[in-house]
Amino acid sequence: MKRNRLLLGLAFLAGSLGLTACYNEPDFESTPNLIFRGLEQHTLRTPTNITYDSLILVVRFQDGDGDLGLSETEYPEDIKGQFAPNQPYFHNIFVNVYKKVNGKFLQLQVNGVPYTLPGRFPRVSIDGRQEPLEGDIRYSLDRIYEDRNSPIKRGDTLRFDAKIVDRALHESLTVTSSEVIVFSKQ
Repeated sequence: MKRNRLLLGLAFLAGSLGLTACYNEPDFESTPNLIFRGLEQHTLRTPTNITYDSLILVVRFQDGDGDLGLSETEYPEDIKGQFAPNQPYFHNIFVNVYKKVNGKFLQLQVNGVPYTLPGRFPRVSIDGRQEPLEGDIRYSLDRIYEDRNSPIKRGDTLRFDAKIVDRALHESLTVTSSEVIVFSKQ
């Protein structure tokens, strides 16, 4: 299917000229595809002078049928069945945290349990049409506090693995972030 898109409009004294061009609709797979775009870091302080890192993971998505996201307030089905709380797909973005130890990245563990940062992002398209979609997801990771009880210390090097799941339960491949040294942006 081809669509017209206004690419450029030029105004002249005698009138106006509009140029249009056709483009082919992208042919993306129905399984979402992710590309790592960036990792934003901001080292900040609370009003009580506690240092924390605010990290934002940015991934580019492509999805052939546009069934990304969960929005239970507008779509009650987005919190039922496999998407209900305590079910495997309540979350639709899954992030694993890795810490560099002796030059190798190991999955961060807290009391023997892998440290993960799952979350939900809202529906990307809310009109119900099946169409290819492409865009960025900016996922705010938990604040990482400088605390003597934390498994993450000043100067530690972290990286993140992320994947998303669409409403048809198609899982993207996992993408890996760049490295970040915590508390280094003061």
